[in-house]
Amino acid sequence: MSTSPFISFITPIYNEEENIARMLANLFAVLNAHPEWNWEVILIEDGSKDGTRNVLEIEVPKYPNTQLIIHEKNQGYTQSLKDGLKVARGQYLMYVGADEEFDSSEIPAFVEILRKGETDVLLGVRWQRNAYQLFRFFLSVIYIFTLNYLFRIRINDYNWSQAWSRNTLDRIDLTSKSLFVLPEIIIKAHDLGFRIKEIPSNHRGRQAGKSSVNMKIMGFALWEGLKFWGSRRSKSYKAGK
Repeated sequence: MSTSPFISFITPIYNEEENIARMLANLFAVLNAHPEWNWEVILIEDGSKDGTRNVLEIEVPKYPNTQLIIHEKNQGYTQSLKDGLKVARGQYLMYVGADEEFDSSEIPAFVEILRKGETDVLLGVRWQRNAYQLFRFFLSVIYIFTLNYLFRIRINDYNWSQAWSRNTLDRIDLTSKSLFVLPEIIIKAHDLGFRIKEIPSNHRGRQAGKSSVNMKIMGFALWEGLKFWGSRRSKSYKAGK
């Protein structure tokens, strides 16, 4: 492969001891079948409290073109994502979750759209969330509705697997410190006139372990969204650097 990958796959990881080996096996089953994509994988181990780091130290050497970043202390999902974006070298960058809720077999559909140059931001959309409990599903619906209402855009899923062109991310100054980081990318890309496309995606549900997302985390993301809404309405607002 050349030194300049077409696409970088970025995965923040926290307390996924039970999932990460299977997630990597499924991911690389797809990637190894498509060397023509010219890819790399960036993994960020975010100070997990379980045996995730030990599993990664065993598994990662099995896979080519993979970089493992270690956080000795937990810094949060957003900082992990930013660290991955910082070192990724791809023309396109794609976020893939570590919890196996996203099915890696869908990646070819994402990459095909990117290779055709049809969009600058590609969003996976979970049209069905059957694996969610009713309360979390209800929260997700409210969250999406609130963001669409506040920012006057129509997005069907803000926090699922996404892919972005390097050119798009290079124009955006990310300020979020919460899960609002993904909506921030989308909204600022929209404000800068970049093309946004959605693609259907299956929500499989967590295969093992427990999600770290809770009401406090969701509430902080919504609070950051409200603050961003206020700054976006000001005359001094700039979507790009």
